[in-house]
Order: sequence, then structure tokens, then C-alpha cells
Amino acid sequence: MKKQLIQSRLLKITVAFAMMISAIWLSGCGRQETETEQGAVYVAEDGDDETGTGAWKAPYATISHAAETAPGSLILVGKGEYEPLDLGPECSGSKDSPTVIRPAEGAKVVIHVEDETGIFLKNVHDISIEGLETVGGTFAVEYLSTPEAGKQPLSNISIRNCKVHGVRGQHGICVYARNDLAPVTDLTIEGCEVYDCECYWSESMVINGNIDGFLIERNKIHDNNNIGIDMIGFEGFACHQGETGDVNPYEVDYVRNGICRDNLVYNISTEGNEAYYEDGEYDLCAGGIYVDGGQNIEIYNNFIFNCDIGLEVATEHSPEENELFKVSGISVHDNVIADCTGFAGLVFGGYDRDLGFTEDCIFDNNTLVDNPYQIVVQHSRNNRICANLVLGGEEGVFFEPACLEEGQVNEISGNAAAEIENEESWTEEYGAVYSDRSETVDGFRPLIKDTGSAFVPDEEQMKIYKAQKRRNRWNQLLEKVESWFHRFLGESVEE
Repeated sequence: MKKQLIQSRLLKITVAFAMMISAIWLSGCGRQETETEQGAVYVAEDGDDETGTGAWKAPYATISHAAETAPGSLILVGKGEYEPLDLGPECSGSKDSPTVIRPAEGAKVVIHVEDETGIFLKNVHDISIEGLETVGGTFAVEYLSTPEAGKQPLSNISIRNCKVHGVRGQHGICVYARNDLAPVTDLTIEGCEVYDCECYWSESMVINGNIDGFLIERNKIHDNNNIGIDMIGFEGFACHQGETGDVNPYEVDYVRNGICRDNLVYNISTEGNEAYYEDGEYDLCAGGIYVDGGQNIEIYNNFIFNCDIGLEVATEHSPEENELFKVSGISVHDNVIADCTGFAGLVFGGYDRDLGFTEDCIFDNNTLVDNPYQIVVQHSRNNRICANLVLGGEEGVFFEPACLEEGQVNEISGNAAAEIENEESWTEEYGAVYSDRSETVDGFRPLIKDTGSAFVPDEEQMKIYKAQKRRNRWNQLLEKVESWFHRFLGESVEE
């Protein structure tokens, strides 16, 4: 009996040990039996594109091959490092069965890139890229549409929960819609993180050209040396070519009808970017969120801080060249914009009289905190700026005289301000003035009903914000000490 008990226990131990070894081995392959999903196609580092079938026990080796072989499938990728993706129209799914590419449960999938693009998609529709990480490259994620796609709109395109960093050259995530025959529609960029990118003249995240219908939400864009999120038009990306008759060649060459919300954007500055260095200094002009020629866009519930410019709405092209070169239909509300010390918190209108103007836009219920120039009015007309909360800063509302023309009028009323350095610049027309910030809740939301942002940053966002403020104060102290030290040395040498 005792012998049988010992044998039974040894058998159990042996089985348990075998199961543990099996689990470790399967985990090392990036595939676990519990992760299998009915109908899914599998990719693994130890897979094979020639002999593999895409089954869990016979995975493919590359993501591109899996997408080409099984479009419209759920493609699960095992943990590991993979070569860059290059996906064409043959990888498209359908409305009811899109191609979905994402890591297997618990797997970390990394694409290391040199002087190329990490994830490149061209003329693909009904596809979702989810949870992949790219490191390096000149582009991290690039979607491109061209006239080769024809007149059928390219729809249902998603980039979700991807992590992008280490770009050295141009964009983190970009969508270039160059097809003037049909738009990109139902575009979603959601939950992505883009950081540590040297973008030179380009942007951290950008959509540009013939895009009609989009959602940019819950992204975290930070510590990059040019614009955070940009929505662009009129750069010639989707112009009609040749003779167009009575049709305006730029009629579809702009981003339109979209939403930009719930994004966290911080530490965006051209400081150190050689493209913006001139006459011994950097032109600090990188916006956290920028509408440059886009139309009919709602921007709300975003937290933007420590950028050169918080949020800007303008166009950089002259209406003398084309009557479409203006911005309209933008609604900016319930955003919190703080510590954008390069220039200003909220800026709208062309930055020169020769550039297109901003008109018929709404800038209501935003909270602006400690930006040097809180609201800057440039080449613009017929816009509404109401119910905003302005706390601190040098100027509450600043009119850029070089940009404004006679007769250009905007409605600025019903706002509230406190602790503006140049309080005399704030008129009764703009709204109420308070002596200090005791009239606010948590330093952001006023007690006055319906004034300032109804959105308030959450606890995690506030931790990041406060940590950055501490770093800023420490850096300022170091700069003062360094300046004092240099002056002391200079005076000592002269003596």
C-alpha cells in the first residue's frame, strides 16, 4: 500500500513537471494552447511561410505573409521581434470580416526598424492593426491611399493601442490620403502612444489629404520635437491632376468631418530640432494639437501641457491662390491647456495676413492655465470665443497686429480670468476677472456655472502633469545657478 502511494505521488509529480516544461516551451514559442481562437491564423518567430498553414501548431513566420494568405482573418502574433510589415490591397478584409492583426494574449510583438517604415499599408480597407510596437525607422506606421485604388472609398481602417518610439526622420503615425478619386473614410487612431520621436519638419501623428470621417481618441503623444496631432488640408496631396474645368482642384484635398478627443499631449517642442534653428535660436512653434486646413472637426476633452503652443487652428496657404484656403466648422471645447510656454495656449487664424483665415469656428468652455499668451487672435473672422477660464499668464487675450485686417471681428465674451499679469489688457467685454484662483476647483474648474472645461484631467494624468511641473522648476533653478556661475566667473576674470 505504501509502495503504491509513493508510486502515485511520483506519477503526479512527473505529470506536473512535464506540464510545466511544456508550458514553458510553448510560452517560449509565443503560443499557448489556451490562446487558440476558432478560425484564427497564427504567426510565430519559429514559424515557416513555406510549410506553415497558419494553424496554431504550424504558424507562419511573417505577419505580411499571413495577411496576404488569409485576408479577412484574425491574425494572432506570438511574442518576439519581427520584420517590417508591407501590406497591400490584397490584405483587405470586408465590412463584416475585417483583417485584424494583433498580438496573442500576453505576447509582446516588436518591430525593429532601421532606415525604413515599420508598418506600411497601401490602399487597404477593412483592416485593424492593434497592439504592435515599433522601434526606430523614419516612419513607424504609415497608411497611404493612391489613385490606383479607384473610385471606391477605402473604409474601416483602424490603428489601435500601438506603441511607437525612436523614430528618427519623419512621422510616428501618419495617414496620407493621396487618392483624389475617393476618400479614406471611417478612420480610427485610438489608444496609441507616440514618444521619443525626432520628426524634423514633420509631425508625431498626422492625417492629411482626402479623409472624410475620422476618430482620433485616447492617444498619448509626448516628448517629441514637432507637432503632436495634426489634421491637414490643401497641401496638394489629393489635388485633381490635369484640366479640371469648373471643378476646384483642391475640392477634396483636406481632412474633414472628424473627432479628436480624450488625448493626452505633452512635452512637444521644437527646442533642439535643427529644422527650426535660425539666427542662433529655435523657433518654438510646435503645437500639441493643430488643425492646419482641416474642416468640420470637433476637438474636446484633451489635456495638453508643456508644449510650445497648446492648440492651434489655422491654415498656411493663401486664399489668393485658391478660394478654399481657409478653416471653418471647427469646434474646440472642454479642453485643458496648461504651461505651453513656447508661445501660447490657444491660437487661431493664419499667422500672416497673406495666409488663409479661420472663420465660423467655436472656442468655448476651455480651461487655460499659466500659458504666457492664453488666447492669441490672428488672421480670422466670425469666430466665437466664450465661457473659457483663463488662469495666470502674461496676457489673457492677445491680438497679433501683423495678422489682422480691418473689419475682421470675432466674438469674445462671457469668459472668466484670474491672476493675469497684464490685467489691464482684459476688458469687461471679455468677461469677469477674479483676484486669485480661490474661485476654482483643483486649479482647473471654476465655480461659475458653465465656464471653463467640464472635462478635468484624471488622477493618472495629474500625476504626469505635476511631475513635469517639478522637473520644470528644477530645470529653471539649474539655469539660474548656471547663469549666476557664468556671471561670477566672468566678473572674476575681469578683476
